[in-house]
Amino acid sequence: MELTIDSAFSTGGLVGHFSYLLLVVSMLMRKMIYLRLLVIASSLVAIAYVLIWLKDPVGIFWESLLVTVNIGQLAVIWYHSVVGQFTEEERLLTEVQLGIAEPALRRRLLSCGVWCDEPVGTELTREGTTPSHLVYLAAGQAQIFRDGHSVAKCGAGNFVGEMSLFQRDHQANASAVVSAPARCWKISHERIRHLRDTHPELARAIDVGLARDMRRKIETGNASRVTETAGG
Repeated sequence: MELTIDSAFSTGGLVGHFSYLLLVVSMLMRKMIYLRLLVIASSLVAIAYVLIWLKDPVGIFWESLLVTVNIGQLAVIWYHSVVGQFTEEERLLTEVQLGIAEPALRRRLLSCGVWCDEPVGTELTREGTTPSHLVYLAAGQAQIFRDGHSVAKCGAGNFVGEMSLFQRDHQANASAVVSAPARCWKISHERIRHLRDTHPELARAIDVGLARDMRRKIETGNASRVTETAGG
């Protein structure tokens, strides 16, 4: 096809424009599944354009490869959303506590940490040291000690060891010790910092979840002090 004004707005030219338009629109999509569907549509239109008007086998090969790769990635998304089922504790952490809607992202975050059962007496954080992990309590309880005195407690739905995420090498100002057998999910602080570069949407979800949890802790602490004052 010759490069002229007429060719740019011919039937073949308009098909080529439409292919690129679909590709541009795909870049505006926030959900990965919609992005990949539009890329596939763009490539299919491009294949027709190349096959009928340009007759370029190289272009057909690469556009076909692009379709194949995106179909494969859609299959992975489907697997994580349909086949890869979530347990109740996984759902509560990722969907309720962190507000992550996309199943593939939820599964990716969970794979960055590990679930474990901690017996009574396990130290989750130690006063005066820098925590290495963020801990989510799915069940059980942890008592908070400062200078050897019990000052608070954390239960199901709470996070422990979050402060050093916001300030590197921040030392814990209290110890958190399991006081009732706990079911936990742990993720290293370094892994979370890596997520900020590779998957910022997951890092933002963690930040929002931690801020919400800290607000609940403050409200609970204030309510306890009011009750103690009224009782005294």
